[in-house]
Amino acid sequence: YEPVWIHPIDAAKRGIKHGDIVKVYNERGAVLGAAYVTERIMPGVVSMDHGARVDLISIEDRIDRGGAINLICPSKTTSKNVPGMVVSAFLVEVEKVDLDELKQKYPEAFERPYDSAHGLCYKRWVIE
Repeated sequence: YEPVWIHPIDAAKRGIKHGDIVKVYNERGAVLGAAYVTERIMPGVVSMDHGARVDLISIEDRIDRGGAINLICPSKTTSKNVPGMVVSAFLVEVEKVDLDELKQKYPEAFERPYDSAHGLCYKRWVIE
């Protein structure tokens, strides 16, 4: 899972410990990540790198475990003159998730081979 940097004060308020699987979400969807509790980020701010691959565990509930934050970014472009995604400075909430509950709710998604450090595993790239 992609690391989600969170300040210890914010983590404590939410019952989150270092290494817990968390859901970063807003009205557009949700992305799962691993809590990285650190004082190297300001309280009230979370950070998750942009650019991971999409691995939706639910299309209906719009939950991704691949760390693709572009699924929760605003759909507006950066400006009328420069098309581009706004991948920072948007509102989200963070909560700890129970992976066992998610596995029961979405069993087919969790049957796919997955490595927590590298994401979805493929047996081959070319299908013959």
